[in-house]
Amino acid sequence: MEKHKIIIIDDHPIIHDGLRILLSNEPDMEVVDIAESATQAMEKLKDVSPDLAIVDLSMGDSDGTYLIQRIHTTYPNLKMLVYTMSEERLFAERTHTAGASGYVMKTTPPKELKEAIRTVLAGRPCFHPDIQKRIDKKSETGKDKGHTLLDVLSNREIDIFKLLGEGMDSVLIGKKLKISRNTVDTHRINIKNKLDLPNGKALERLAFEILQHKKNLPD
Repeated sequence: MEKHKIIIIDDHPIIHDGLRILLSNEPDMEVVDIAESATQAMEKLKDVSPDLAIVDLSMGDSDGTYLIQRIHTTYPNLKMLVYTMSEERLFAERTHTAGASGYVMKTTPPKELKEAIRTVLAGRPCFHPDIQKRIDKKSETGKDKGHTLLDVLSNREIDIFKLLGEGMDSVLIGKKLKISRNTVDTHRINIKNKLDLPNGKALERLAFEILQHKKNLPD
């Protein structure tokens, strides 16, 4: 059986080494190289001719989505599967637009990851069903309005969301925006509900993650 060549682009050794081991016994897959930075990835892609790139979004020297766009522009036939801890609801459509064919969270069980890899290698998309529906709808209409999860927030809620991402608590946010702590807490509850998050800690984690990526946040 001919093996599909795979390159792993991830700056965490425990991840890329684990993936290499996980896929080493698969009869139809072969990890041919590993890149630990965007710069290294672009250099190594010149030397190897992989069928698939498994790409993390949190790269030290580059935004992962931008890297996907660069790779897709240079190697339009190379299939790409995002493998990341970044929230799928926020970034999957953006990575699809950039050129990725699938999106898998790092919490995904090994069996499902292998299935996702084979799905993308077969030329089929691999996204959450709800996200795939949105992608298909945009494709049918020929329009991409660039809507993100945060579009449901008001301007004041966006301000508070940004400050949460900076690590501020309700007291500090209130002082910064010159509003009461109770008002901030009310906004936090509304933001949590609008984004369908389970609790305040999840909201803080999400705000921090979004701020780190510096995407989807209106000025």
